[in-house]
Amino acid sequence: MRQLLTQIRTLGVLLVSLLGIQLLAVTPALAGASEWINIQVIDGRLLLETEIGGVAGYSMIDTGAEVNAINATFLADADLSFEKGRFIEVSGVFSTQRRYTYKKVPVKVFGTQINFHDLVELEFDTPDIQMLLGASFLKGYIFQFDYPNQRLRLITRDSIDLKKIKNVKSKRDPSGGSPLVRVSLTDKADAWLTMDTGANGGILIDRDLAKRLNWLDTYATEQAKVSGVNSSGMMEHFRVPSIAFGPVKIADVAVAVPAPGEDLQYFKKYVPLGTRIPVGGKSKGLLGYDVLQHFVVTIDYKTGYVHIHAGEKLPEDS
Repeated sequence: MRQLLTQIRTLGVLLVSLLGIQLLAVTPALAGASEWINIQVIDGRLLLETEIGGVAGYSMIDTGAEVNAINATFLADADLSFEKGRFIEVSGVFSTQRRYTYKKVPVKVFGTQINFHDLVELEFDTPDIQMLLGASFLKGYIFQFDYPNQRLRLITRDSIDLKKIKNVKSKRDPSGGSPLVRVSLTDKADAWLTMDTGANGGILIDRDLAKRLNWLDTYATEQAKVSGVNSSGMMEHFRVPSIAFGPVKIADVAVAVPAPGEDLQYFKKYVPLGTRIPVGGKSKGLLGYDVLQHFVVTIDYKTGYVHIHAGEKLPEDS
């Protein structure tokens, strides 16, 4: 892949206490599971091989996305065009914009040709990313992501009782459908965060929450410009000693908050259809790669159930 995509870096130390926790075995013999499918984890994002219009490339699996999307930069680079559909409003971290959708886009994924409808037009910096695969793609199966070994597989719902064995407090966000997980930010403060495989950071939370936790006065911060799907903005970054996620405690976690004066769309209130009353979203932030990189994550997008266990890098000949 092109140099615009840089290889991931390993961050943090995993502190695991899993005694008494029922684990979901990572074996190819699990009934109802597909064979393992190789993916690439680049810059903290899960990339799956796809083919559009005869052009091979990669698409990003994004559990934090409510829609499937196609990259306008890829379309221009590959000289491809498809029939346009309706406009929709797309909310990113920094802003909301009106975007085209596309009809009947033939995509080869998992070796099968599928016609995608209502693909939202987004723009990524590189044409190497063809699509963003979100809600309607993920809700058909239980997905298992093995981060350390850069692979995934699909599991049918009738072959596993994920509700029974889930070991993370989780639920489906009623405002958008993305999976929410309960994370202990400190010994006395928990928060519901969107588990987002499209986020290459650790934790994103509101500045007010960071202030209440006294994090901004305790830890040294650095500012950096961050790009979202619609626009970019300034964020303040720092690291905290640890957080707790499900049955594990993770050390040295990266945290991002909006820089002073930065008004993030993600934390604004919205107006549900059929009412004039603005309400806040259920999610208080994002949980991304800097935390998830240590685990085999099993997730049912349809129900919001999540199971994690510490992953282990397999020998090269496995």
